[in-house]
Amino acid sequence: MNAALQLSTILERQREAFLRDGPPSLEQRRAALARLTQAVKDSADHIADVISADFGSRSRHESLLAEVLVVCASIRHALRHLPSWMKPKRVPVSFELKPGRGRILYQPVGVVGIISPWNYPFQLSIMPLIGALAAGNRVMLKPSEPGAAHRGVHRRAPRRALSD
Repeated sequence: MNAALQLSTILERQREAFLRDGPPSLEQRRAALARLTQAVKDSADHIADVISADFGSRSRHESLLAEVLVVCASIRHALRHLPSWMKPKRVPVSFELKPGRGRILYQPVGVVGIISPWNYPFQLSIMPLIGALAAGNRVMLKPSEPGAAHRGVHRRAPRRALSD
């Protein structure tokens, strides 16, 4: 099966699942982010080793610091702020619409596509994933082409955490 057909199939399955299940609750979003945190922590050494091997001379410690630590900090931030991000916001209405009230209800868009660059391959793909999951979306993740070894890391850690 070619790549375009695979992506199309994945997109269709994600759309069907989103329409079937609807937007996830606060608890479901927290659980998904917690599973992602655990998967990243469990795979941290492997992630650093694979990325270091892809770059040839990149320090393993730089990979741990710039890729794994930043991702874990971002997930903690999202978990801490998720309830306020989901809360409806009151907004003013124009004079013509008085005595009406206005509010913004934040809703997921459904399926989000993420194409990551090559320079910080794990961090720059997982950071948008965190935001998309926090917003209640399903995600299609396409890692960059240049580093062959790190693409497996993109498949294993998030897939293991978010297999539902």
